[in-house]
Amino acid sequence: MENVLIWPKEYPLLIKGLAEQNGAYILDALEAWPACRSTNEDDGVCTTVLPPIYYLTWLTPLEPFEECYFQHISEFDESAQHYINAMKTHFLDNDYTPESLVLMLCQRLEKYASAFAQSAVKTPITLIHQLFNRRYFTVIEHVLNQGAKMSAQDVLELWTEVDFRDRLSGFIPETVADLEHLTSLAADKVAQGEDYFTLLKLVSPDVDSVALLEQALLAHLSHESAKQTMAKRFIEQGATGTLADENGKTAFMWAIEKGYVNVVETILEHQDKTRQDNKGNTALHYAVFAQSEPLLVFLLKSGFDFRVRNNEGLSCYRLAVSIKADNLVKCLERDFGIKELSPEGQFERVKKVHLLHAIVTLLFPVQLFFFFDDSIAIKSELTLSFTLLAIMCFFFATSLKRCALYPHLRHPWGLFLLRMFSLFSLIAQVGLASIVALATLSELV
Repeated sequence: MENVLIWPKEYPLLIKGLAEQNGAYILDALEAWPACRSTNEDDGVCTTVLPPIYYLTWLTPLEPFEECYFQHISEFDESAQHYINAMKTHFLDNDYTPESLVLMLCQRLEKYASAFAQSAVKTPITLIHQLFNRRYFTVIEHVLNQGAKMSAQDVLELWTEVDFRDRLSGFIPETVADLEHLTSLAADKVAQGEDYFTLLKLVSPDVDSVALLEQALLAHLSHESAKQTMAKRFIEQGATGTLADENGKTAFMWAIEKGYVNVVETILEHQDKTRQDNKGNTALHYAVFAQSEPLLVFLLKSGFDFRVRNNEGLSCYRLAVSIKADNLVKCLERDFGIKELSPEGQFERVKKVHLLHAIVTLLFPVQLFFFFDDSIAIKSELTLSFTLLAIMCFFFATSLKRCALYPHLRHPWGLFLLRMFSLFSLIAQVGLASIVALATLSELV
């Protein structure tokens, strides 16, 4: 469907009357103005006639190549077109801008046809939308002051112009035609993390702002185009970043992953330091994902536990190793003394500790064998040597187990029993060595 805008033949007379302030011309043009409506033709063309104020925003018909919702077709002759162009040139040469010229003509038209009445006519595009496309914000203020109404979409569109928000706020909610619809749309925008919270408060002061702000902050931070400045605006309005998404990942964690240090510092006091998402990741894990050394240091100094492991069994240190974040690994080791073995290294450490305990355990029956063997002449020397070896193995195993690198994992009961047998074996060997030593000393005496 091709949309065509008809410029009525009465338009030049209207412009002449407005430019020369001739009321008779204006009234004659308005009285003869065709009905404002859209008509579907048989050839797939929709022709539209708009209220006079719409035409003033363009002043002259657009060329076919100019971007517009309509293709413009005029019903007046070249002499009328020449007069309109000459009038436009005259005013622009006398310190008028295109916007101030349109404003002046609209103000003169207001005495004969109100902006309120003209904007109330149902048209394919609204008056506010047309003025916004032309960036005529002063004219928008004029028509709103004259009682023109804005649709919900008009308001949302105007709200994107940040510099115009303060001026626009003075007309909300009085000039909004469909307030309930605007409230719904603004709430949806906020929930999606967009900057419409102030607008929502203007149209619905009683809205549950806390829940919406939390949802907005989470939605915004989880979006790939999130901005720290926007996140801080939600926080300034009351968001705390504690709400989690369907994966258990809070807005706080999202902020950490994106490396937003200022946001993290601002909402830290509201956070549960033991919080984990559905994958077991903590805030420290996300600092590692972000490869942000300042955030990692800040969280560790704030009391987050570096020993917590995610569902894959990785602590923040092991995660940094696995993703080859060497700067973070060095930071953890250098500044916090944190170092952990790999799963293979942990297995080797556990195996070494319990191998030493096994040696201590076996040394006692070996000692007894040699002690009661009559063919062995150096029983005392062997007993003392084996006991010394058992003591060295036992204390070496103990020191390895008490080391910070030893994995704090739940061991099988068999290993626990092995350590107990090792202790009893050591006590027995020390006892046997003591008896041998006393016997040797008595012989010497």
